[in-house]
Amino acid sequence: MDMNETVCFCAGVTVGDIKAAVEAGHTTLEAVQNATEAGTHCGGCLDTVAELVKEFTK
Repeated sequence: MDMNETVCFCAGVTVGDIKAAVEAGHTTLEAVQNATEAGTHCGGCLDTVAELVKEFTK
């Protein structure tokens, strides 16, 4: 998994940003959205962000 891959182009959030947010204790989709702004603009990346949160909270 490429940690530098952009997941949310609207907010410029990468896979690594999502992982860092989860590691910092933001373990739900809503918490990651609040921490990173991923998925809060157009919503096109919500499925991907949710999948990454699920993956990183295993």
